[in-house]
Amino acid sequence: MVEKKIIPIRLSLVLPLILFSQCTSNVPDLLAPERILHNGKFVTVDQDFSIAQAVAIKNGRFVAVGSDSEILALAGAQTEKVDLKGKTVLPGLNDSHVHLAHRVGEPPDPLIPKFAQARSIAEIVEVVAQKVAVTPAGEVVWIPRGPGIQQIQEKRWPTRYDLDPVSPENPVILAFAGDQANVGNSLALAAANIDRNVRQPYKEGLFGKFDIDPRTGEPTGVATGFSAFHMLREGKTLNIWTADKLQENIRSALERDILPNGITSLSDPLTSMENQPTQHAYQRLAHSEEGLPARINLMVRIPVRALSTEDCLQLIDNLLFAPPFRSDFLRVGTFKLSLDKGSGDELYVVPAQKGRAVLIEGHKRGWQLYVHIRAPEAFDYATQALEEAFRLYPREDARHVFTHINKPTIENLETMTRLGIIADLQVGPIYHLPDDTEETYPQNPQRPDLGPHPVATYRDAGIAVILSSDQSPLGPLFSVWEAVNRVRKSGKVFQPEERLTLEEAIRAVTLTSAWTFFESDVKGSIEAGKYADLVVLGRDILSIDPMEIKDIPILMTMTDGKFVYINPNQDPMQKVDYLRPPVRNSYLD
Repeated sequence: MVEKKIIPIRLSLVLPLILFSQCTSNVPDLLAPERILHNGKFVTVDQDFSIAQAVAIKNGRFVAVGSDSEILALAGAQTEKVDLKGKTVLPGLNDSHVHLAHRVGEPPDPLIPKFAQARSIAEIVEVVAQKVAVTPAGEVVWIPRGPGIQQIQEKRWPTRYDLDPVSPENPVILAFAGDQANVGNSLALAAANIDRNVRQPYKEGLFGKFDIDPRTGEPTGVATGFSAFHMLREGKTLNIWTADKLQENIRSALERDILPNGITSLSDPLTSMENQPTQHAYQRLAHSEEGLPARINLMVRIPVRALSTEDCLQLIDNLLFAPPFRSDFLRVGTFKLSLDKGSGDELYVVPAQKGRAVLIEGHKRGWQLYVHIRAPEAFDYATQALEEAFRLYPREDARHVFTHINKPTIENLETMTRLGIIADLQVGPIYHLPDDTEETYPQNPQRPDLGPHPVATYRDAGIAVILSSDQSPLGPLFSVWEAVNRVRKSGKVFQPEERLTLEEAIRAVTLTSAWTFFESDVKGSIEAGKYADLVVLGRDILSIDPMEIKDIPILMTMTDGKFVYINPNQDPMQKVDYLRPPVRNSYLD
């Protein structure tokens, strides 16, 4: 249980209001807050992790935080007062790693779950036929999230020869589970200029391969690995991500998946520099009349697994802007690099020479680096590369981030601590671990396998830790629950010595995440001067059994001082007209 005393009113931005209220019975509306939330338990997540009863909000920011009597005294005749009836409030939750644009690349379509449930080549072909039947001739048919190969009766991927009979006038690209494979029909291959002379990425040290029919020498349409995916579907001819489509889908996903989870800020790490429609979609939303309902940290992906070293460096060299580029709702200043993919015999690791060159160049150009690392060899050369980068191009407070990083050596930890590298970890997968995981993990005395995301190991080394969802299950409260309990679905605890305290876990999804991306001056805690972003909880996270944290309902989500989500399954605590989108904000210098 975490309990703190109630804090006094924060005066920094509201002193003129208080002085005026001492001279008159009513604060003039020009100076009064637009809205007051009172009779709540505000977990401020300030330096002292203090508790307040009420907040005053004006122009999308907290202008005062304190007791009910202090804050209500600031009300003017037009101030809206919301009685929270004792509910617990946290700062708006910040999910530092959510593949939002990737998940919404296609509008809601009943054929997508049908494709995922297909269990034979015939069933897959039937889904394609149904999609082609409602798609104009010549338009690309793109169906994501197909089954894994083990779920397909024939234990193989479909080929162009399976797809061509039902798609004579449409290029077709299918994407299968977990990025296992992409499959194109003959029209898709022709549009992407993939034929018997196609260059094989794996022969150039890249992650990718096109299957070749041994009888004809022609590609079968089956592509594996990101470099092959890039060649098949990310060219100008077959760009499946249109800005118009993404703009609509991103807003829908924010309203459907993000706001109901109490998330007011997120980082989207799957935006290729060549995938400009995604960047355009986010910028259009930020500039639209409605604005973005959540704050986005848009990462720019350097596709080191798909492109050559020269191509990656050229992409960096040809950027149209320098970091950081930001408004109140959209920030661009982070490069995402994935240095490996897969595991075991299927593991691919970006060659060290390439990875080191791109890491050093990104650091040199002033970008924050967000680095996907699972393989031990990638962990080692990434830390060594950044040591060299700081030596060659000294920078203060770069705040580079490593994510996943399961198997740190003492040297890795020492380097991360010395360079100020942050650990972004996903503890959600602990929930699905088998009960015999401890026995099946191979042990290496030189590199002890600490299991999925040894969070306390990083904390104890003096490394800042943040928590994120990655893909599923989505939601920072689930991450908090797993971080403090580390329990499997069966109820069996996994490595209890790696637990965080509740306060540490809450900070990891609020203030520390904001700090990681250089935004703790404006968000991450409930303090005067910061954005009025918060989440109202259905139960008190500080006093309930920690095992019940994941089941706490989100009652309301507020962004920029306006409720952007109200849980329909509750007794309303205010009028429906509080459910208003935030106003659009002008860009900052």
